[in-house]
Amino acid sequence: MSGLDALNIAKDSLLTHQAAINLTGTNIANSNTAGYSRQRAEFSTLVQSVEIAGMQRIYDQFLGVQINEQSNDLGDSEAKKDALGRIEMIFNETDGGGINELMNKFWGAWEDLSANPSGQAERQTLVSVSQSLASMFRSYSDDLRSVQDDANTRIPVLVNQINDYASDIADINARILQAGTEDTDEPGLNSLRDKRAKLLSELAEIVDFHSVKDEKDAISVFLSNGLPLVEGDQTWELDVKPDNIDPDPSFYNIFFKDDTDNVINTSIKKGKLAVFLEVRDTTVSNADETGYMDKLDALAAAIVEKVNDQHKLGYDMNQNLGKDFFVFDIDPEVEEARYMRVNSDILADINKIAASETVNGDGGNAVSMNAIKDTLTMDDEKSTFSSYYSSLVAQVGQDVAYVNRSVDHHTNLMSQLTNRKEEISGVSIDEEMMNLIRYQTGYNASARLFGTAQELADTLMSLVK
Repeated sequence: MSGLDALNIAKDSLLTHQAAINLTGTNIANSNTAGYSRQRAEFSTLVQSVEIAGMQRIYDQFLGVQINEQSNDLGDSEAKKDALGRIEMIFNETDGGGINELMNKFWGAWEDLSANPSGQAERQTLVSVSQSLASMFRSYSDDLRSVQDDANTRIPVLVNQINDYASDIADINARILQAGTEDTDEPGLNSLRDKRAKLLSELAEIVDFHSVKDEKDAISVFLSNGLPLVEGDQTWELDVKPDNIDPDPSFYNIFFKDDTDNVINTSIKKGKLAVFLEVRDTTVSNADETGYMDKLDALAAAIVEKVNDQHKLGYDMNQNLGKDFFVFDIDPEVEEARYMRVNSDILADINKIAASETVNGDGGNAVSMNAIKDTLTMDDEKSTFSSYYSSLVAQVGQDVAYVNRSVDHHTNLMSQLTNRKEEISGVSIDEEMMNLIRYQTGYNASARLFGTAQELADTLMSLVK
């Protein structure tokens, strides 16, 4: 081996170890960077020297898929917890003053009136309690609609976020495709892959999808219905528009911008976006009338019907048959809790309360009115008003408890997967310092070889002279 050969060997070795030292420095600098995957220099033997064959990114693709799936589940559960937490606050009866307490006061006021059917104080108390009960029904209904409206307003925000993530992923695909094949393990490209993995994980919190990586290292993203969001460097944007039909014309539908006729709401199964669609279209109110607000409306409608029917059988202080005690003030045919009010005629003249069973001014009709509370009226005549409402409150509590358990479960799983990812891809300062010492030793030895080769070359040159 000539002195010149030795110089070339030393040069290659110096450059190789310098690159490895730089890569180690990059790992150390990013030890606290979220989503960073450590990189490792792959040394390869040349005929008479050494080179770095590539900068390997230490990343488990299958673990990444599991983390995305868990991000989707966790985002789904957390969004449900937030929405149901608000609904639980609406139906919170622990501090009193809720519908259950006011219903008891309402029936009790009729009982008090039966004992003194002509008493003005008893009549005024009944009117006051009745107004409070109707007001509470309206308040609960408005609060539930607020939850529904809030879910609706979040939908276009999340759709825009999905489009932004899709655009960023496509941009990274384009830059990777421009650089070359999947074997190109440049540190800059590995950083792009880390960024893309982080984008996919954040996208998974919002919407369920599956992704496929092709032979050129570009990742395609598809919704659960198989329609693409990203393919290579191309994207397909989502958009929203108001429904323009009942039950609420302001509710947004989701579709692809290039296919405005096909609504894809039902194709979105999991993630935050799916939860807000579910809260808006199913949890609060739905076509099957099994939502919380549907049940509240059913209770209000049943109370109004039974009370009005009984009130019309009695006689007021003027010996006239009673009229409707409660009304739905917007449209009598729209029997919803948000429209429940005490009849304005009764508010104007409390003597129009029909407490008497006959024209003689007895309290028999007030007794019959109080008895309604014990009548099996709801659930196909299987429940009283009180038990029906208690069942509704219990359902809310059970749903909240379930989603809390779900959040804890998915949080624990996410923590385990994140820790596992950190074990595989995270930067260990101790390990990097050991590598740094090893590469520095190789660099110093290469420098000494370079010095020795320089002396050999100088000696040969002097002999030639």
